Amino acid sequence: MYESRNKKWSGAKQQARAKEQAVRDFKRAQALHNKCLFCMDAPNKPKHLHVAYGNLAYLMLPPHGRLVPGHCLIAPIAHAQSSRAVDEDVWEEMRNFKKCLVRMFAQEGKACCFIETAMKFGHGGMHAVVECIPIPQEMSEKAKMYFRKEIDECESEWSTHDAKKCLSTAPPKGLRSTIPANFPYTHVEFGMQGGFVHVIDDESKWNRNFGRNILIGLLNLPEHLTDAKQRPLAPALLRDEMEAFLKMYEPCDWTTQLD
Repeated sequence: MYESRNKKWSGAKQQARAKEQAVRDFKRAQALHNKCLFCMDAPNKPKHLHVAYGNLAYLMLPPHGRLVPGHCLIAPIAHAQSSRAVDEDVWEEMRNFKKCLVRMFAQEGKACCFIETAMKFGHGGMHAVVECIPIPQEMSEKAKMYFRKEIDECESEWSTHDAKKCLSTAPPKGLRSTIPANFPYTHVEFGMQGGFVHVIDDESKWNRNFGRNILIGLLNLPEHLTDAKQRPLAPALLRDEMEAFLKMYEPCDWTTQLD
């Protein structure tokens, strides 16, 4: 008497329902894809912000929410929900961009803080994006302490992963060997020396701007930025920043070696 209604349908009807569901899922995923700012074939991608392309990943300036000059983003060309989930070739290209940025900003006396928050998996999900925020070299060690302290204190003490809130991603282990591909997480990395990852237990309680807010405090940026709507730069300022960024980046650009 408690048999599922679906099991009582004829084979033809079950196939028809399955096809309808597949079509709905495809349309939903396609709608999300068309709105994505980071998919290369999405109609609304901000191509004027793109800096350099590899075969599988690319570098761009942020479409909104820029914290400091030099703030930039690394993303896979194909839609992926986290850098942890991409295949080895994509991962290596994203690392190549990181290496170039570390070298570039070192010439300016700055260190790179790489931040990624991966969550809301399923139904297409959000596009994987790794932010790079340059910070003064002398603040690098302080930043590590800040992030470790904040990660240790985040979420409820009753969370599933409470005993391991802050996991090291220092070499040789790295992010890919520290957590499974399907876990939501926040990862902060300092240069190419690894950093810390936190597995997100309850996405509904997690602030997606967790890493951003820590840097706002660390860099003494206006506190209202933590809650403000993230806006794009004015066109004139954006042009100036793009020109300055390209001038710094071009001598370090690894993509010039591609065929």
